[in-house]
This record gives sequence, C-alpha cells and structure tokens, in this order.
Amino acid sequence: MRIGLIGAGRIGALHARTITAHPEVTELVVADADPMRAVEVAAALDATPVPSAAELFSLDIHAVVIASSTASHAGLIRAAAARGLPVFCEKPVALDLAGTREALRAADDAGTLLQVGFMRRFDAGYAAARAAVRGGRLGRLHTVRALTSDP
Repeated sequence: MRIGLIGAGRIGALHARTITAHPEVTELVVADADPMRAVEVAAALDATPVPSAAELFSLDIHAVVIASSTASHAGLIRAAAARGLPVFCEKPVALDLAGTREALRAADDAGTLLQVGFMRRFDAGYAAARAAVRGGRLGRLHTVRALTSDP
C-alpha cells in the first residue's frame, strides 16, 4: 500500500515512523509546506519526499494522512475526497464549524473514509496502564489523573 503523508512536523514525523513500520505499507510519500523538512523526514525512513501536497495528490497513492497545520486540514480533506482517497486527519478538522461541515460533507459525498485522530489509546504508556487495570494490578480505580505529552 502506498500512503501519502502531508505534514512532516513533530506529529507528522511520529506518524511517518508508525506508517513505515506497518507491514502492508510499501511506500510512504511525504510532503510538507517546507520541502526540506519533507526531505529530512523521508530520508530518515527510506520514504519518498515530494515538494508539495499538490505533487503528492498527483501520484498513485492509496490513502493520505494529514498532519499539517490546522488551517490546511479542511482543504486537504476536500482535495483527498475529490480523488476518492481515504483520509486520516489530525484533529481538528477545521478552524470553525462551517469549515468542518464542508470537509465532512466532501468526504461523505465522495464516499471516502475520514478518520479524525486522537491516538492516545495506542501510546505505550496508555496501553500499559490499561493492561494493569484490566489485569487487576492497580486495584479498583476511583479517579485517574494524567499529564500527557507526545512521545
């Protein structure tokens, strides 16, 4: 499977590592508003950098991950939907409700899948805590407070 990643910043680089580790992914194509950042992230993972999202969308990709700046999310979702591509997009979908509705409508009208990400449940620390709770190692919990940051 050939996956496109738009946004090679902190969270985009994290997604890039996860994507390239998946056994069904044959190629990751990386675009960023800063083309040199796309080159850096791609080089570290034997991925393919491209200079822009437009270039990425011109390729034969099977799905796209959007991890770019928030202001660009809705437009990129619409562009992916116009090409029939499934999308995983970092939260939020848009800066306002109207933009969110437009992006959701575009995906729905195109019949494409759109997943908005909040991936904490897959973080190693959360998985370990969940296993400890389910295994009874922590007793009966009444309150949990957590301070989080990206891995």
